[in-house]
Amino acid sequence: MAPHPPCGFPWGLWLSLALLSSALQPAENESQDPSESAYFLPEFALSPQGSFQEDTTGERLLTYRHDDQASRTTRSDEDREVGWDAWGTWSDCSRSCGGGASYSLRRCLSGSCEGRNIRYRTCSNTECPIDTGDFRAQQCSAHNDVKYQGQLYEWMPASHEPAAPCALRCQAGGHGLVVELAPKVLDGTRCRAGSPDMCINGVCEEVGCDRQLGSNAKEDNCGVCGGDSSTCRLVRGQTLPTVSVEEPMKTVVEIPLGSRHVRLTAKGPDLLILETHSPHGLREELIPGSSGSYVLQNSTLEVQKAGDRLTLRAPGPLAADFSIKLRYSAPRNTLVQFSFYQPIRYQWRETDFFPCTVTCGGGYQLNSAECTDTRLKRTMPDQHCHLYPENRKPKPKLRECGSDPCPESDGFKEVMPYDQFQPLPRWEQNPWTSCSASCRGGTQSRSVTCVEEDVHGLVSQVEEWKCMHSPRPAMQQDCNTFDCPHWTAMEWSQCTVTCGRGLRYRVVLCLDHRGRHAGGCDAGRKPHVKEDCLVPVACYRPREKLPVEAKSPWQKQAQELEVSRTASEEPTFITGPWLPCSAPCGPGRQSRWVKCRVLLSFTQAEVDLPDSECEEERPSSERPCNLGSCDGTPLLQQGEPLYSWEHVGFTACSSSCAAGVQQTVLSCLRSGSQEVVEETLCRNSSRPPTATRVCNPHPCPPRWVPGPWTPCTASCGVGIQTRSVHCSQLHSMDPEDAVTLSDDQCEDFKPSVLRACNQVDCPPSWQVEEWQQCSHTCGGGTQSRKVHCKQQLSTGAFHRLPDASCPEAKPASHKPCVRTPCPPQMAGGDWSKCSVSCGTGVQRREPVCRRLSATGQHVILAREACGGLAAPPLIRACRMNPCSKPPKEASHRQPRILGVHRIYIQTRQEKRVQLTVGGRAYLLPKTSVVIRCPVRKFQKLHIRWEKDGKGLLSSRRLGITKSGSLKIHGLESPDAGVYRCVAGPTSETFVLKLTGSNRLAEPSMGRDVEAEHGGPLTKLDLGTEARQNGSRGNELYTMDSQVQDEALLQAVRGYLTSSEWPRNKHLEVLQGGHSLEPRQFAELLRNISLAGELSVATPLSEHLAASGVWTSSSGKSIDRTSNLSETANGKAAGQMPHQWRKPVIIQPDPRPLMDFEEDIQMSAGQNAILTNATRSVTLLCTAHGFPEPSVTWTRDGQPLRQTERVSLDGTGVLHISSPSVEDQGVYQCTATNELGSNTQSSQLFMAEPPVIAASKSDVSDAQSSVLQVVVGGRVAVEPGANISLLCPVSGMPRPNITWSKAEGSMNPNAVPLPDGSLLLREVSPDEFGTYSCTASNHLGVALASSHVSTIGPATRGRHLQQIVSHKKVLMASRSGTGIAVRRGDVLRIGCPIPSSFAEPISWYFHNRSLQETPALRYRTLAEGRVLEVDTLSGRFQGSYVCQTAGRSHSALAQIHVSEEVFHWRPGVWTACSASCGHRGLRSRRLRCTGSGGQEVPVALCQHVPQPTSQTQPCGMRDCPPSWESAVWSECSTSCGRGHRWRQVRCQQKLAGGAVGMMPESACGRATRPTDREDCHLLPCAAWQFSPWAPCSGLCIASGLALQSRPVICKHSNGSALPSSHCDPWTRPSSERNCSWEVCATWWKVGAWRPCSAACGSGFRSRRVECVHQGTGRTVAEQHCAWRRRPVPWQHCRAAPCEDACRDSTHYCPAVKRLHLCPLSLYRQRCCQTCAGEAARSL
Repeated sequence: MAPHPPCGFPWGLWLSLALLSSALQPAENESQDPSESAYFLPEFALSPQGSFQEDTTGERLLTYRHDDQASRTTRSDEDREVGWDAWGTWSDCSRSCGGGASYSLRRCLSGSCEGRNIRYRTCSNTECPIDTGDFRAQQCSAHNDVKYQGQLYEWMPASHEPAAPCALRCQAGGHGLVVELAPKVLDGTRCRAGSPDMCINGVCEEVGCDRQLGSNAKEDNCGVCGGDSSTCRLVRGQTLPTVSVEEPMKTVVEIPLGSRHVRLTAKGPDLLILETHSPHGLREELIPGSSGSYVLQNSTLEVQKAGDRLTLRAPGPLAADFSIKLRYSAPRNTLVQFSFYQPIRYQWRETDFFPCTVTCGGGYQLNSAECTDTRLKRTMPDQHCHLYPENRKPKPKLRECGSDPCPESDGFKEVMPYDQFQPLPRWEQNPWTSCSASCRGGTQSRSVTCVEEDVHGLVSQVEEWKCMHSPRPAMQQDCNTFDCPHWTAMEWSQCTVTCGRGLRYRVVLCLDHRGRHAGGCDAGRKPHVKEDCLVPVACYRPREKLPVEAKSPWQKQAQELEVSRTASEEPTFITGPWLPCSAPCGPGRQSRWVKCRVLLSFTQAEVDLPDSECEEERPSSERPCNLGSCDGTPLLQQGEPLYSWEHVGFTACSSSCAAGVQQTVLSCLRSGSQEVVEETLCRNSSRPPTATRVCNPHPCPPRWVPGPWTPCTASCGVGIQTRSVHCSQLHSMDPEDAVTLSDDQCEDFKPSVLRACNQVDCPPSWQVEEWQQCSHTCGGGTQSRKVHCKQQLSTGAFHRLPDASCPEAKPASHKPCVRTPCPPQMAGGDWSKCSVSCGTGVQRREPVCRRLSATGQHVILAREACGGLAAPPLIRACRMNPCSKPPKEASHRQPRILGVHRIYIQTRQEKRVQLTVGGRAYLLPKTSVVIRCPVRKFQKLHIRWEKDGKGLLSSRRLGITKSGSLKIHGLESPDAGVYRCVAGPTSETFVLKLTGSNRLAEPSMGRDVEAEHGGPLTKLDLGTEARQNGSRGNELYTMDSQVQDEALLQAVRGYLTSSEWPRNKHLEVLQGGHSLEPRQFAELLRNISLAGELSVATPLSEHLAASGVWTSSSGKSIDRTSNLSETANGKAAGQMPHQWRKPVIIQPDPRPLMDFEEDIQMSAGQNAILTNATRSVTLLCTAHGFPEPSVTWTRDGQPLRQTERVSLDGTGVLHISSPSVEDQGVYQCTATNELGSNTQSSQLFMAEPPVIAASKSDVSDAQSSVLQVVVGGRVAVEPGANISLLCPVSGMPRPNITWSKAEGSMNPNAVPLPDGSLLLREVSPDEFGTYSCTASNHLGVALASSHVSTIGPATRGRHLQQIVSHKKVLMASRSGTGIAVRRGDVLRIGCPIPSSFAEPISWYFHNRSLQETPALRYRTLAEGRVLEVDTLSGRFQGSYVCQTAGRSHSALAQIHVSEEVFHWRPGVWTACSASCGHRGLRSRRLRCTGSGGQEVPVALCQHVPQPTSQTQPCGMRDCPPSWESAVWSECSTSCGRGHRWRQVRCQQKLAGGAVGMMPESACGRATRPTDREDCHLLPCAAWQFSPWAPCSGLCIASGLALQSRPVICKHSNGSALPSSHCDPWTRPSSERNCSWEVCATWWKVGAWRPCSAACGSGFRSRRVECVHQGTGRTVAEQHCAWRRRPVPWQHCRAAPCEDACRDSTHYCPAVKRLHLCPLSLYRQRCCQTCAGEAARSL
């Protein structure tokens, strides 16, 4: 009886313990009968009837007795195997969740069976609850109550063991004890964490992602099991975001929820921030600080950080949206690379099947696919899914349904299939619409509906989904893609005359795409059908008669035997053939016809002429003949030879044209019978000579004449041969008698003039490019060129090869040039230290005259040698660390007092006067006054008042209201003084003076207040608002001592109240007085002085002139003394004539280069940059002078030409609209009058992105101490050399050039120069690295880098390490090699054993074999000849020995490896940051040193903690006195001309940190900056407009029209100005919409009329008219012009015409006359005419 498990104990775990204990029982249990004993599998408790056998693999298999029939299932054909019974039922699953295993058994029916008797499958593949825990951990914890070696432990799973993944290895909690508690884990246990593979019967079985045994299904990149990665897409890229202090954070990439396989790498100093947003709105942020694993929003992240490189990996899927951001940390940019698989958000999802088409009797149903948002789980429009090409919409599925018989069916539907008695729904197409274009491609559409036909044949429209079983027909297609009709011209006819001038004609037809005559061609483009022609033949040419030469008898006879003569263009006698002899025997006569003929060249026809036209001798037309005697005997004369030579004809012509040659044919004839006999019968001595004649004298037709091929241009690769081919006409057989014609005279295809040759691969050779320009124009430079080893292939392409492939020596790539000294030049010395220790300061340097020698050395010369040369900039700005700013109160909390800066003068007695703080008042005694203090952002109850620096308390006569105003009743003399309104940190003053006696009432405080506020001669600072630390000082104090006299005030009052004071001065009249602005007050005093009030106003006016209030137009003070004296002597000031002045162009204020503006308005003297967005440029040229100057413009030195875009107005303003590249240049404005001229220039540039002309050449110079190199290549120099890295940049706006170092911040020896280059002074190993030049402007960024290294002895060790690191193999030696290796480098040691040693190589470490050194991690390569050692973990320092044995002796080699260690050590002190004051600091530079103390690059010490750099103060001494200038005040006027001021003080910075004020003599008045200057603003102008015109403009919509009004820019004096003088943003509108009943119209369209053609293509038209909506009457079409007019006609197509034979063009008579009917093209168009012609020809 088997024991039962304890209550509550898991059955599976109890069973495993029972099995473990059974395995430890004594061996006698094994001797029991196997047929009667029970054996338990480790995973299952099986039935005891089973027994085990040994199978072919030696394993024990469970078998069953033959009598166990009840537990078996019936054997099936599919499962039957030889000797085996059928498989049994599946057992219960080993696990209830998480994936378990089930098994099935079978028994062997015979004695020997092949195969296994058990099989497995997975089951319970649902996920387990979260609190279930790990299955392997449950099995380990089951042993917590079982003592191990007499002690209880708390067991937990041990780390994965690849050798035994299915053994239950557990580790004791809190101990390092690891024990195998069971040889097998329970079935269904995972082989390792995170893997789907599971253990079954102690064996790790492969499980696919579908959780099936033996399946190789894998998840794709999208996480879909067995998918094809179509539900996601790969997103990868890299970016170099620019973050700065102004923009400290920027988003780099957004990774959406559900993304997988995320990998991101950031290299740079900036801080990486991960921000997540969950679908539920939860937000989290992570800043990874170190390497490790992080969990963010249930997503696991793996972070690896090394130096400034950070790598982030996330297997996914991400549970939230991730935003990757960068936060600014250092000036250097950070490179970010990323890749991830982003899920496709919108995917197709198959819908459920639609309802069945019938409820009974058999029908069908379909499904469809809808676009689904996988994130929001909702249906979206189909276009969302069409955005992804990977998405393929599933095809609809069709299935049968409703197969139940209908209750009242006649049985028909039950028998017949559905699709035989009722067809499936189908798509039905309507006819295509007419094409949108008659030719050259249009479109036409049609409607497509889904219809269904019932059993009665009725067709009805149904839902579209019922037709989804077949594709929907196209609803739109292209049409009329053929070409439109076009004009086609025929060949020209012959000239109508044979000589001189005539006419020629041709036929021009309108042909369609089929070549048929059609209409529709543009009549204006029809080619002409008639033109003049010239026949180059004189109409009359007399010919001289030549005497007839004596001819030999045989020649005359040969001419008589001439068969025929050919006619020519000259009248010639043409003879016909001789007729037979008139008598068959005996004497007779022969005759032939002779005609005078001429050849017409234009028709190539021969025409008969009268014999008188032929000037040559007429050939005979008759001759005697004798065919022999009539009795048959030869007719021989006495003495006549028996045989003789006779001419019997001519040979064939040697040429068919160009005057060929024919020779006479001689035959030996029998005399009398004229029989041809053998030539031997005739005597050669009597043989006449062969005669020749010219035949076919007409010129040959034009033909192509090719010339000889030129030699091949290349011997290999691919060469070219050329030849000349010209069209020539041969007039005679003499080649020189050939005439060259134009190519269009030859009709044949022109032979090729070009062909390839020598198409074979060339051997490798050096390919050199052109020498570049010399790096310097003087002083010695270098020229470089590119040299590559290339092979030219037979295809013409070049294949680049390694340099070793070229056998010849490599040509030089560099050579010296320009070995001439440079002329002297002014240069700058070393820059001084920055003038400030924080913020922005200046640096200065002294000018130096020097010359660059021919050897490249700078030679210092005397200053006089550079006389007249311009010096470089000697002052430049410098920026230090930002100064610490005191905390400011928020600007929105700062109170503000709205003071009014005006001067009030009381002219009559009033009971009470209300004034506002900020001004000045002269009041009469006994007047009550209220001084208001309007304040913003401050409570008025807390306003307090002061008088003369002391607080005011309420009294009987004085009080403060709730609104903060000050009330004073009955002014008395003690009330005069300076009042101050205080609102928190802000205050404003008010000066009160009393009048009414002989002197102004003075403040009671006497001289102290006078001294504080300027005393009697306080400067009248008109229009200036002085603000400092939130306070506004009142500077409206006038000269108290000058206005103390009552006479002056009386004059002022009288002048204000008199008619002499102009009323257009915009004075503000208050109770009993006048309120004036400061400038009005100054003008008032000036007018009083000019009016003759000298006794009271002259001292004041003199002071005003001295203080700069009165100035001339040129900005200089005017001495009015003479004018005043002249006025006193009787000369009226207004009678002075105009002063003649030379022209002066108003200089613009200094302002930066204007760029990236759509509308640019600038003055002459300024420059601007044009972009593609610039719409207009306005150049102002305002000139003054008398007489009035005239203004002219030039461009690039040439007079300006006005075009549609470039125009000038009458005031000298230049307008350029839509500027482009052609408008850039120098524009010069010249103002001229009788006294002279003045010129100002402006330049327009075109915006361009920066481009660096980087070098691609490497420079290695071990001799020069000074080297200039263009950035872009590698630079190697000797230590101590000075390198200038040049960065030649082009672009507009001028690019900003910055330098950086890839390995970190640049050393002080690396100095950026003003010209954009970088100077590396006294190069040392610290400067080793990569320097990058970055040029940037608003249009882009350009980057170029150079790698700088040294080649001196100090760096040879490091170079050796680099070579070692690169080759990765260090060879041991018999004497022993020593090498130092950094931890983490790959160490490979080679054993130099000859190949004759065949025995294996043995390696030893510290005289012990490698197997005896477990701490050393290694592997052998190349059959043991190379030993690779891991230097990252464990100890690797020591001696290595390799040894082997040969036939007679052994060989060994050894190497000693030490670890290279780097340390930070203090270096020398840096230079002091300031030469005086109290802020000078100097620091001690840290050096990175190696094990031997030598200095190495700082990059090697990055992993070593860097100690704090030591700093100490320096330069603690008093600075020399210097001028300190404050900022300029605002201009005194908002328009026109004004002034501005600033404060200038002489101060000295002391060593203790204080700043002392010094007298001006200490700083020197010669260098004192100016404290006052003129400011020029735009003229005082404003927009003025007139009333709106009536609404009667152009109709723009139904019932709407345009209404306009004039808008003009005018000066304050009423004169008109150009629009550029007014603010374009405030310009009132000059047009607006208005309602106009006349515009209430619409286009009325009538019906189409019938087509003009009964068949084929025609036209149709309709009536289109403009109709008023209200009245319905037809109105003028311009009232409907606001809407596009419908087309009144269009093409139409009727039924195709029948193939009737008729003419379709009126040119058929010309076709017939020109015999063109044989051509098919004309025969088709002129079918009727050509058919009649063919009938007549038959």
